[in-house]
Formats: sequence, structure tokens, C-alpha cells
Amino acid sequence: MACDNRTANASARLSPREAVSYSCYFLNILTGRKPLMGAERLATQHGWAAFARVRRRIPSRLRSVRVRRMACPSEHVAEIVAVVEDGRLHQAMTFTFRATEAGWRLDDCELIDGSGRR
Repeated sequence: MACDNRTANASARLSPREAVSYSCYFLNILTGRKPLMGAERLATQHGWAAFARVRRRIPSRLRSVRVRRMACPSEHVAEIVAVVEDGRLHQAMTFTFRATEAGWRLDDCELIDGSGRR
């Protein structure tokens, strides 16, 4: 029965650092450093669709990616801001992770268009 208690309390003990680690994994997919295969299990259905939209918006592989900031508006949500560069433009990208029974899962992501700024 001790196993059941650990499973029930797993979402309460999730570290936001794990969500940052997952965001790095998704960023490395965009740079081509990690394979896409297997990433779907780390996302909700909505998050996977959002990640697919972001991948379509990027014309080529990114050269440089950096996680800039992380915030936790609640204990079950982690929001991460990253900077991505394709050689011409620096853009911001946001990730929203939600704590589920299986751990942190990508729930939303967006590439913020910086075309109006230099």
C-alpha cells in the first residue's frame, strides 16, 4: 500500500526544474539535436498540437536556444520563456507545463513574432 501513497503524492512533489528540463528537450528538438520520436508522450493533446504549429512556423532549424525565465503562477503550472535564434532573428518562445499524474506535460507553447522589433 505504500506504493499507492507515493503515487498519489507524486504530483504534489513535482519540481518545476523538471518542467524546465522538458522545455530544453523540446527546444533541442527544434534545433535538430534531439529526435522528435517519443516527445509526444511528454505533452498533452493540446500541447502537442501547439508544438506542431510552432514547428511549422520555423522555416529552418534554430541555431541557438536559451531558457531565460521560469515562473510558477500555481503549484500545478510552470511557465517558461526561452529565446530562440535562427541566424537572422531572435524571438521569444513560451512554454506552459501542467502537472499531471504522470508528471509535467507540455500544455501550450507559442513562438512570439518579433518582426516589429529589431
